[in-house]
Amino acid sequence: MIKRKHVKTITVSVLLFFFFLLIGYSSYVKYEGAKLKDENKTLKKQLDIANEKIKEQRNLLDSQRDVDYKIEANATDSDVTVVAIHGGKIEKGTTELAYALASHNNYSYYSFLGSKSNDNFSLHIPSDEFGETFALKMVSKSKRTISIHGCNGTEEFTYIGGRDTELANRIKKSLTKYGFIVKDTPKNLAGISTDNIVNRNINGRGVQIEISNGLRTKFLSTNKHSLKRYVLAISEAVNNNK
Repeated sequence: MIKRKHVKTITVSVLLFFFFLLIGYSSYVKYEGAKLKDENKTLKKQLDIANEKIKEQRNLLDSQRDVDYKIEANATDSDVTVVAIHGGKIEKGTTELAYALASHNNYSYYSFLGSKSNDNFSLHIPSDEFGETFALKMVSKSKRTISIHGCNGTEEFTYIGGRDTELANRIKKSLTKYGFIVKDTPKNLAGISTDNIVNRNINGRGVQIEISNGLRTKFLSTNKHSLKRYVLAISEAVNNNK
């Protein structure tokens, strides 16, 4: 009889332990559920703000098209897309390089060209906010994306950035081999944001090329030899990476 009472006492203790454990777990689940719900609300709010911002941007662009800016695009069957989202008079020379590179290799090509009589820099939409529909669609279908930009500097040099570090290093080496100067990229021009249009392709990574004003001026001169060599250097790096 003593043994049986002892067994009952142990059984009751075990049941009480699991009862309180269950209550604690239920409380934890409720807490984590509430926390997750709050996080989802915050995320939804952020997405709503971002979508509204893109919507406003598209409405503004639609009202200005063919007056203040133009869009050039050519979708091919290539898995490489070259874009110049600050083309035309915004960052002169970027459209010309993007077009030359794409045409030489039959890559897909897109350029947003500022065409205002003045103040074209007002059309300079940051890369991580650029939401023009056709550009996003083209990039989303590509495996490799190269975004051509212009930066300040009277000297002739290039910065290479983007999340596709393997291809970026290949391009850097190839440009150097062809006699072009490639400098260490400043943090603000690194192009590593996942929201940057160059990184919104199938693989989630692309290459951002920033070209100094001095080098772009040379590209636009009557002597096109430098532009041709630059195109050959990038083409060699990209095509050998396949």
